[in-house]
Amino acid sequence: MKKIILFFAFLLASTLAFSNEVKIKIKNVKAQEGKVVMSIHSSKNSFKNRIPDYAFVLQASSDEIETTVNLPDGDFAFCVYQDLNSDGSLNTNLIGIPKEPFGFSNYNGKSVPGNFEKHKVTINKDSEIVITLFMM
Repeated sequence: MKKIILFFAFLLASTLAFSNEVKIKIKNVKAQEGKVVMSIHSSKNSFKNRIPDYAFVLQASSDEIETTVNLPDGDFAFCVYQDLNSDGSLNTNLIGIPKEPFGFSNYNGKSVPGNFEKHKVTINKDSEIVITLFMM
């Protein structure tokens, strides 16, 4: 009986840990071309080493797509690119400039993308994040 109670207590605690519903809108998608890949990072180390805490592949069904994720309280950086040729990676030119559409949280496309501190968003309630994809 104690094990059953502990199991349900754990289940409840884990549900409460991910209590923030985050709606993510991705704009400027090339509709019907490839897939949209999104990664979510919760630390400088995760962002720097490109090891996401969460990763998603979305269909490029229209020029603006949406998805919803549940996240715990914390700071997160959202990274998105559109894999136009479906090869599983963000293609770049010889000097590292992306050849495919990309975007980040807190990024306007007018400068070089930054680090975790520049792109992080504090999540502590239900939120909406808008990410615009850019081509260089």
